Amino acid sequence: MRLIGVGLHGIQKFCAFMNLPRPIFHSFYDSVVKCIHGGAEIMCEQSMKRAAQEEKGKTDESSNSGGIAVSDDGSWRKRGFSSLFGFVSLIGWKTGKVVDVSVKSKYCKACEFWKTKEGTAKYEEWLETHADECQANHEGSSGLMEVNAVCEMFQRSESLHNLKYTSYIGDGDSKTYTGIVNSSPYGDSIVQKKECIDHVQKRMGTHLRNVKKKTKGLGGKGKLTGKLIDELSIYYGLAIRRNHDSVEKMRTAIYATLDHKLSTDVKPKHDHCPSGENSWCSWQRAKATGTLDEYTHKPPLHEEVYKAITPIYEKLTSDDLLTRCIGGFTQNSNESFNATVWSMAPKVTSSGKNVLDTAVYIAADTYNDGLTSVMRVMQNIGIKIGPNCYNYCQETDQNRIKLSDRSLSDAARRSRIEQKASRKEEDEFHVSMEGEMYGAGIAD
Repeated sequence: MRLIGVGLHGIQKFCAFMNLPRPIFHSFYDSVVKCIHGGAEIMCEQSMKRAAQEEKGKTDESSNSGGIAVSDDGSWRKRGFSSLFGFVSLIGWKTGKVVDVSVKSKYCKACEFWKTKEGTAKYEEWLETHADECQANHEGSSGLMEVNAVCEMFQRSESLHNLKYTSYIGDGDSKTYTGIVNSSPYGDSIVQKKECIDHVQKRMGTHLRNVKKKTKGLGGKGKLTGKLIDELSIYYGLAIRRNHDSVEKMRTAIYATLDHKLSTDVKPKHDHCPSGENSWCSWQRAKATGTLDEYTHKPPLHEEVYKAITPIYEKLTSDDLLTRCIGGFTQNSNESFNATVWSMAPKVTSSGKNVLDTAVYIAADTYNDGLTSVMRVMQNIGIKIGPNCYNYCQETDQNRIKLSDRSLSDAARRSRIEQKASRKEEDEFHVSMEGEMYGAGIAD
């Protein structure tokens, strides 16, 4: 039940509907959760140590950096940075495996209960033994959880794995890197900052949508539509991904996508578009196949739109930003790991730190070594593994690999992009026909 995200009330409800007797009482449920927590923590530590050494080995094969590159991402139970619970993961870039995790909590049920008895003899007696059991390990805002957790994990990397995290891959939407620099985890050694390309691409979309809101008359048919914003953002991201070994190549490719949208039959601007039959540029494909005489350009980018977005392109092609994009790093692995955790500790269900700890430990184990690693946790706490459990874990791991390979194919990627663009175009059509139906103060 813990693996599928069901707690005590869910177990009781299931048993009632199946006409089974009440399974266990709350006190025994807590002891069972504690047992699973201990077994999962041991297996997780062992898995992360293996992952760290594997990451170090692969890094040493390709470079002599003296450390490894890790990506981080924080996730919270509630949006808006008002959450009482959150966790942060560090994942190695070469292997895509979890090397460290940290769960942060601002809440302790026992502390809340005993707060009303503060100043009594019983309270003082309880306080002496509570420090090691307190569930609250964070003070300050929820947004600070990620910063503090990452700094702690960097500071313990040498004692935990006997290695340094020399490169940090972040999303740029928090002050985590500043916190790392200020904490100086490796003395005078500077941790290099790398940008997540997916988040850099999102910045382009955000800037374009903001300029559309601020500039009257910039939206509408033939101008800066939602579909065009998505296209420009995707082209921008692809230009960085395909040329992530050079700042100049990235900048040239980015402006090539803008020139491509400005081109007309009279004045084609495809000099910097990649040539050949396999080029993303339709004009270059037509040129390579000898069908240029039949080629007709689509309507070009509106002049008003071009003037409005030029400052955005200048800002997002700066040397400082593109230098941090060298290497083509992303946080996709962290996002995937976050989803794995919340599937075992759903955000819609209330639970304490122990449950979130357990979900993070099991998720890290399964993320690194597959679902078969759950059987090691089960063995560690004395559960006998049956043939059905073994077969299910093996088949699930095999199917997951097949599905992953299929989703990474070029055809699958193109299909996802086309579906997203089609939905966006359909939504804009409905809004244009029906008008705005939902929004703050729209009924006034």
